[in-house]
Amino acid sequence: MPREARRFWWLAAIAGAAYALSLRSTPYADQAIAKLFLCALLLFAAMYHRVPGERVWLCAALIFSGAGDVLLAVPTLAQGFVMGLGAFLVAHLAYFVLFWRVRRRWGAVPTWHRIAIGVVWIAAALSYAMYWPGMGALKAPVACYVIVLAMMATAALLAGLPGEWAAVGALLFTVSDALIGTTRFVGSVPAQEYTIWILYALAQLLLVAGVMAPRLAQDTSH
Repeated sequence: MPREARRFWWLAAIAGAAYALSLRSTPYADQAIAKLFLCALLLFAAMYHRVPGERVWLCAALIFSGAGDVLLAVPTLAQGFVMGLGAFLVAHLAYFVLFWRVRRRWGAVPTWHRIAIGVVWIAAALSYAMYWPGMGALKAPVACYVIVLAMMATAALLAGLPGEWAAVGALLFTVSDALIGTTRFVGSVPAQEYTIWILYALAQLLLVAGVMAPRLAQDTSH
Protein backbone atom coordinates (compact mmCIF):
# COMPACT_ATOMS: atom_id res chain seq x y z
CA MET A 1 0.00 0.00 0.00
CA PRO A 2 1.43 3.45 -0.88
CA ARG A 3 2.71 5.43 2.11
CA GLU A 4 0.06 8.14 1.68
CA ALA A 5 -2.68 5.52 1.65
CA ARG A 6 -1.33 3.85 4.81
CA ARG A 7 -1.84 7.06 6.76
CA PHE A 8 -5.52 7.22 5.86
CA TRP A 9 -5.90 3.47 6.44
CA TRP A 10 -4.60 3.79 10.00
CA LEU A 11 -6.80 6.83 10.62
CA ALA A 12 -9.76 4.78 9.39
CA ALA A 13 -8.83 2.00 11.82
CA ILE A 14 -8.72 4.55 14.67
CA ALA A 15 -12.07 6.02 13.57
CA GLY A 16 -13.61 2.55 13.50
CA ALA A 17 -12.34 1.80 17.00
CA ALA A 18 -13.58 5.17 18.28
CA TYR A 19 -17.04 4.54 16.87
CA ALA A 20 -17.12 1.12 18.52
CA LEU A 21 -16.40 2.78 21.89
CA SER A 22 -19.10 5.38 21.24
CA LEU A 23 -21.73 2.65 20.92
CA ARG A 24 -22.04 2.73 24.71
CA SER A 25 -23.91 6.02 24.32
CA THR A 26 -26.10 5.27 21.31
CA PRO A 27 -28.23 6.76 20.00
CA TYR A 28 -26.61 10.20 20.11
CA ALA A 29 -26.59 13.34 18.01
CA ASP A 30 -24.44 13.15 14.87
CA GLN A 31 -24.07 9.37 15.22
CA ALA A 32 -24.49 8.96 11.46
CA ILE A 33 -21.59 11.36 10.84
CA ALA A 34 -19.36 9.58 13.33
CA LYS A 35 -20.16 6.26 11.64
CA LEU A 36 -19.22 7.68 8.24
CA PHE A 37 -15.58 8.40 9.14
CA LEU A 38 -14.47 4.78 8.59
CA CYS A 39 -15.46 4.62 4.93
CA ALA A 40 -14.62 8.27 4.27
CA LEU A 41 -11.02 7.79 5.40
CA LEU A 42 -10.74 4.48 3.55
CA LEU A 43 -11.99 6.30 0.45
CA PHE A 44 -9.08 8.75 0.73
CA ALA A 45 -6.73 5.75 1.02
CA ALA A 46 -8.34 4.09 -2.01
CA MET A 47 -7.67 7.14 -4.15
CA TYR A 48 -3.98 6.24 -4.02
CA HIS A 49 -4.57 2.76 -5.50
CA ARG A 50 -2.19 2.40 -8.42
CA VAL A 51 -4.47 0.32 -10.67
CA PRO A 52 -6.95 2.77 -12.27
CA GLY A 53 -9.27 0.03 -13.50
CA GLU A 54 -9.69 -1.17 -9.92
CA ARG A 55 -9.58 2.19 -8.16
CA VAL A 56 -12.94 3.29 -9.53
CA TRP A 57 -14.67 0.12 -8.29
CA LEU A 58 -12.99 0.28 -4.89
CA CYS A 59 -14.00 3.91 -4.47
CA ALA A 60 -17.56 3.12 -5.56
CA ALA A 61 -17.78 0.28 -3.03
CA LEU A 62 -16.65 2.58 -0.23
CA ILE A 63 -18.92 5.45 -1.27
CA PHE A 64 -22.02 3.26 -1.27
CA SER A 65 -20.91 1.53 1.94
CA GLY A 66 -20.65 4.93 3.58
CA ALA A 67 -24.11 5.82 2.31
CA GLY A 68 -25.45 2.58 3.73
CA ASP A 69 -23.80 3.31 7.08
CA VAL A 70 -25.51 6.70 7.29
CA LEU A 71 -28.92 5.41 6.22
CA LEU A 72 -28.85 2.60 8.78
CA ALA A 73 -27.82 5.03 11.54
CA VAL A 74 -30.82 7.37 11.16
CA PRO A 75 -33.64 5.77 13.18
CA THR A 76 -36.14 8.45 12.21
CA LEU A 77 -35.83 7.64 8.51
CA ALA A 78 -38.93 5.62 7.60
CA GLN A 79 -37.30 3.59 4.84
CA GLY A 80 -33.79 3.75 6.27
CA PHE A 81 -33.31 0.00 6.47
CA VAL A 82 -34.48 -0.65 2.90
CA MET A 83 -32.46 2.28 1.53
CA GLY A 84 -29.40 1.16 3.49
CA LEU A 85 -29.88 -2.35 2.14
CA GLY A 86 -29.96 -0.94 -1.40
CA ALA A 87 -26.80 1.12 -0.84
CA PHE A 88 -24.88 -1.88 0.48
CA LEU A 89 -26.18 -4.04 -2.37
CA VAL A 90 -24.58 -1.60 -4.85
CA ALA A 91 -21.39 -1.61 -2.73
CA HIS A 92 -21.22 -5.40 -2.89
CA LEU A 93 -21.75 -5.31 -6.65
CA ALA A 94 -18.82 -2.90 -6.97
CA TYR A 95 -16.62 -5.19 -4.87
CA PHE A 96 -17.80 -8.15 -6.95
CA VAL A 97 -16.75 -6.49 -10.23
CA LEU A 98 -13.39 -5.53 -8.75
CA PHE A 99 -12.62 -9.06 -7.52
CA TRP A 100 -14.03 -10.79 -10.59
CA ARG A 101 -11.62 -8.83 -12.79
CA VAL A 102 -8.66 -10.44 -11.00
CA ARG A 103 -10.10 -13.93 -10.51
CA ARG A 104 -7.86 -16.99 -10.74
CA ARG A 105 -8.39 -20.23 -12.59
CA TRP A 106 -10.23 -22.72 -10.39
CA GLY A 107 -7.14 -24.95 -10.30
CA ALA A 108 -5.09 -22.11 -8.82
CA VAL A 109 -7.58 -21.36 -6.03
CA PRO A 110 -6.37 -22.52 -2.57
CA THR A 111 -8.24 -25.46 -1.11
CA TRP A 112 -9.58 -23.56 1.87
CA HIS A 113 -10.96 -20.88 -0.46
CA ARG A 114 -12.87 -23.54 -2.41
CA ILE A 115 -14.29 -24.96 0.81
CA ALA A 116 -15.18 -21.46 2.02
CA ILE A 117 -17.09 -20.75 -1.20
CA GLY A 118 -19.29 -23.78 -0.58
CA VAL A 119 -19.80 -22.77 3.05
CA VAL A 120 -20.77 -19.23 2.01
CA TRP A 121 -23.56 -20.44 -0.27
CA ILE A 122 -24.84 -23.01 2.22
CA ALA A 123 -24.83 -20.40 4.98
CA ALA A 124 -26.62 -17.93 2.68
CA ALA A 125 -29.41 -20.42 2.02
CA LEU A 126 -29.73 -21.36 5.70
CA SER A 127 -29.72 -17.71 6.78
CA TYR A 128 -32.46 -16.82 4.32
CA ALA A 129 -34.56 -19.75 5.53
CA MET A 130 -34.06 -18.55 9.12
CA TYR A 131 -35.11 -15.00 8.20
CA TRP A 132 -38.16 -16.13 6.21
CA PRO A 133 -40.84 -16.02 8.95
CA GLY A 134 -39.96 -12.45 9.96
CA MET A 135 -39.30 -10.80 6.60
CA GLY A 136 -42.84 -9.98 5.55
CA ALA A 137 -42.79 -7.84 2.40
CA LEU A 138 -38.98 -7.80 2.32
CA LYS A 139 -38.58 -11.38 1.11
CA ALA A 140 -37.62 -10.45 -2.47
CA PRO A 141 -35.22 -7.56 -1.61
CA VAL A 142 -33.49 -9.66 1.05
CA ALA A 143 -33.17 -12.60 -1.38
CA CYS A 144 -31.42 -10.30 -3.88
CA TYR A 145 -29.15 -8.97 -1.17
CA VAL A 146 -28.19 -12.40 0.14
CA ILE A 147 -27.34 -13.60 -3.36
CA VAL A 148 -25.23 -10.53 -4.18
CA LEU A 149 -23.43 -10.76 -0.84
CA ALA A 150 -22.56 -14.41 -1.53
CA MET A 151 -21.40 -13.45 -5.03
CA MET A 152 -19.09 -10.79 -3.59
CA ALA A 153 -17.59 -13.21 -1.09
CA THR A 154 -17.14 -15.84 -3.81
CA ALA A 155 -15.36 -13.38 -6.10
CA ALA A 156 -13.07 -12.31 -3.24
CA LEU A 157 -12.16 -15.94 -2.56
CA LEU A 158 -11.41 -16.46 -6.26
CA ALA A 159 -9.39 -13.26 -6.60
CA GLY A 160 -5.68 -13.53 -7.32
CA LEU A 161 -4.62 -11.04 -4.69
CA PRO A 162 -1.57 -11.34 -2.42
CA GLY A 163 -2.16 -12.64 1.08
CA GLU A 164 -5.51 -13.44 2.65
CA TRP A 165 -6.62 -9.93 3.53
CA ALA A 166 -9.44 -9.63 1.00
CA ALA A 167 -10.66 -13.20 1.43
CA VAL A 168 -10.92 -12.87 5.21
CA GLY A 169 -12.44 -9.40 4.89
CA ALA A 170 -15.17 -10.66 2.58
CA LEU A 171 -16.00 -13.51 4.96
CA LEU A 172 -16.19 -11.12 7.93
CA PHE A 173 -18.53 -8.93 5.88
CA THR A 174 -20.88 -11.87 5.32
CA VAL A 175 -20.93 -12.68 9.04
CA SER A 176 -21.60 -9.05 9.98
CA ASP A 177 -24.48 -8.82 7.50
CA ALA A 178 -25.86 -12.17 8.64
CA LEU A 179 -25.98 -10.82 12.19
CA ILE A 180 -27.82 -7.71 10.99
CA GLY A 181 -30.40 -9.96 9.35
CA THR A 182 -30.68 -12.03 12.50
CA THR A 183 -31.30 -9.02 14.73
CA ARG A 184 -33.78 -7.58 12.24
CA PHE A 185 -35.83 -10.68 11.41
CA VAL A 186 -35.20 -13.24 14.16
CA GLY A 187 -34.19 -11.71 17.49
CA SER A 188 -31.51 -9.92 19.42
CA VAL A 189 -27.95 -11.18 19.66
CA PRO A 190 -25.72 -10.58 22.74
CA ALA A 191 -23.63 -7.41 22.32
CA GLN A 192 -25.04 -7.15 18.80
CA GLU A 193 -24.12 -3.52 18.14
CA TYR A 194 -20.47 -4.07 19.06
CA THR A 195 -20.16 -7.41 17.26
CA ILE A 196 -21.76 -6.22 14.04
CA TRP A 197 -19.71 -3.02 13.88
CA ILE A 198 -16.36 -4.58 14.78
CA LEU A 199 -16.75 -7.34 12.19
CA TYR A 200 -17.87 -4.81 9.58
CA ALA A 201 -15.05 -2.36 10.30
CA LEU A 202 -12.46 -5.15 10.15
CA ALA A 203 -14.01 -6.35 6.90
CA GLN A 204 -13.70 -2.97 5.20
CA LEU A 205 -10.16 -2.45 6.48
CA LEU A 206 -9.06 -5.88 5.28
CA LEU A 207 -10.78 -5.53 1.88
CA VAL A 208 -9.01 -2.23 1.19
CA ALA A 209 -5.67 -3.60 2.41
CA GLY A 210 -6.08 -6.70 0.25
CA VAL A 211 -6.91 -4.79 -2.90
CA MET A 212 -4.11 -2.26 -2.43
CA ALA A 213 -1.40 -4.72 -1.39
CA PRO A 214 1.57 -4.81 -3.81
CA ARG A 215 1.32 -7.61 -6.36
CA LEU A 216 3.23 -8.99 -9.32
CA ALA A 217 3.18 -6.97 -12.52
CA GLN A 218 1.08 -9.54 -14.38
CA ASP A 219 -1.61 -9.33 -11.71
CA THR A 220 -2.08 -5.57 -12.18
CA SER A 221 -2.83 -5.77 -15.89
CA HIS A 222 -6.56 -6.48 -15.44
